[in-house]
Amino acid sequence: MGVSDLVRAELARHDWTALSCACGDSAEHLPLVFETLLTAESLQDARGYDLSGHVEYSCIIAECTGPAIGVILAALAGEVSPAVKSEFLETLLCAVYGSGYDDASPSARAKDEFRAMVREGFWLLMQAGLTGSAQDAETVADLCEYYDLGDQKSAHYQALLRERVRAKTKRRVARR
Repeated sequence: MGVSDLVRAELARHDWTALSCACGDSAEHLPLVFETLLTAESLQDARGYDLSGHVEYSCIIAECTGPAIGVILAALAGEVSPAVKSEFLETLLCAVYGSGYDDASPSARAKDEFRAMVREGFWLLMQAGLTGSAQDAETVADLCEYYDLGDQKSAHYQALLRERVRAKTKRRVARR
C-alpha cells in the first residue's frame, strides 16, 4: 500500500504543529503516524505507530481529532490494508463517541462537525463495511447507529451491515 495523493493533500491542509494531540504534545507527529500505517506491510511493521492515544485517548477527543477524521476518510477512498482499515474504523468509532476536549463535555460544534464528516464519508464507510471483516461491518453499523443518520438509506445499509456480521460469524463458527 502507499500514501495516496488525496491523503497527502489532506495531511498538507492542516497545521499539525498548531493542533493539540491527545498524547499531550502538539499533533506534528501525526502525519508520520499516518504515513507509517499506510505504507506498512502489516501492523507488526508499524509497531509503535497507532492512532489510539493521539486522535483520541479512551474516547476523549483532541483538537486534532477533526482533521484526523478527514485524513482517515481520504485514506478509505483508496487502497488500505485490511488491518489498517480496521484500525481506522475503530478510531472513527472512538472519535465519534468522544467525550470532549480534555475531559470536558463534548462541544456541540465538534459533534456536529464529526457527524457532517461521517455523512460526507457515508459511501466510503459503507464500502469499508461491506467489503471488510465482520468486525469492520459491525463498526460501520455502530457508526450509523450512534449518529442516528436516521434516513431510509442509512437504515437500509445498517441492516445490510448487521446481516453481513451475522453471516460472516456463522461461517466462521461452521468452519471450526
